[in-house]
Amino acid sequence: MSRLETIILYLLTRAKQRGKDNLSKIELFKLLYLLEVEAYKLTGKTFFDSTVSFTRDKNGPISATIYHALNDLDDKYITINSQQKANYPYPRHCISLKKLIKKINLQPSEKIFVNSVIEEYLPMTISNLKNVVYNTEPMKKMQEEERQQKVSVLKGYQIDFSSIPMDEDMVDLISA
Repeated sequence: MSRLETIILYLLTRAKQRGKDNLSKIELFKLLYLLEVEAYKLTGKTFFDSTVSFTRDKNGPISATIYHALNDLDDKYITINSQQKANYPYPRHCISLKKLIKKINLQPSEKIFVNSVIEEYLPMTISNLKNVVYNTEPMKKMQEEERQQKVSVLKGYQIDFSSIPMDEDMVDLISA
């Protein structure tokens, strides 16, 4: 199992333990994106590896690698289905665990990091989660580029995380 697949399963497990039986694809993508943003803030490095990259789409950052990981996990560990809400015209693609996973192979420090991100962002509505994502440095930079090019979305353009400033306390800690 890949590291990304392990992190997805851990996110779904923690969400379930927090009372959310499933996450929409939008929520999952946003949470994984925010893991990457927070990792850059704390370490200046990726949380994933070079195989996971995010590109611009109409609903924010997406990743082909995440889609592939979800396909690999589907029917083995997770279930992906569509739910239609009466007050929303589009189906909601829901991802849920087939069964609770007790042993997930992540380092304790990785679990602490993921948990901190989950605690902050999991309770948010999808709308609030989108607002947080769109207010990150990489998305602000992307939106500025879209304004300059006079296009609504630079679909498929690579998200650049290098614009994220490292947390000042971490810089002080590292340089001490």
